[in-house]
Amino acid sequence: MLRIHTRRGTRGTLLALAGAAAIGMADLAEAQSWRALTASRQTWGQKSLDVEVEYGAGKLTVAPAAAPLLYQVKLRYDEDRFSPVTSYDAARGKLRVAVQSRNRKKGAKMDRVHDEARASVQLAREIPVALDLHFGAGEADLELGGMSIRRLRLATGASETRVSFGSPNRVAAESVTLQAGAASFRATGLGNARAAHFQFEGGVGETVLDFSGEWNRSATATVRMGLGSVRLRLPRGLGVKVIKESFMTSFDADGLVKRGDAFYSRNWDRATHKLTVTIEAALGSIDVDWIDDH
Repeated sequence: MLRIHTRRGTRGTLLALAGAAAIGMADLAEAQSWRALTASRQTWGQKSLDVEVEYGAGKLTVAPAAAPLLYQVKLRYDEDRFSPVTSYDAARGKLRVAVQSRNRKKGAKMDRVHDEARASVQLAREIPVALDLHFGAGEADLELGGMSIRRLRLATGASETRVSFGSPNRVAAESVTLQAGAASFRATGLGNARAAHFQFEGGVGETVLDFSGEWNRSATATVRMGLGSVRLRLPRGLGVKVIKESFMTSFDADGLVKRGDAFYSRNWDRATHKLTVTIEAALGSIDVDWIDDH
């Protein structure tokens, strides 16, 4: 059963200007009309779920849903600038969530959108999910631990983004693909994703890729950077091989031994599970931190 609820409120901003006419014009330009929308559906024999989320600006959270929900979506948006889309195709098992931009009011301030706009997407733990998420500006928190992520594709713009697999994935993921623009990006617990391949592409910004977690397989990772810094946090018990295809990037190879064209952890030959990381970078820095196994 699909449930959608809305409520409406209006928030105005008063500006201290010198005339009544000027004040009226400012109110017209700055007024915002906020709406809230909730959509949800219970599980009913679904075998899988494809989820596509497009969110331009604001604060976004993704987390597990409480049983028996298949999904729950909550949006808070300014209806004068944005229009929401929530649709579920039961035959294809596809959920689409989007907040699309209308024509912006002249003089409107986007920082207010970042402060006030909200989107929350909760997804069932037991249903295998392919998640495609496109996020623009603002702040994003994704807690995917304990879910059944079979594929993750995440692209962000000028944002502060945190992705976490706080507990092991219920299924083995085909791939985890992460892309960040001019952003601060942090991914933790990647070992819990149980993915065969990780791919990260970054433009300008600071990136932390934390591969802690309960490893049960070997995997590969590709890291492509433009300008910025990458910090790799690697469990001590994991066999690690780093192939660096960059000449203009500083590389802290502490704990790695060079053999030929690659760098290896000292336990590479005897490690049960191994991670091969290929790094392609233009300018910036690459640092390695060794962390205790969880």
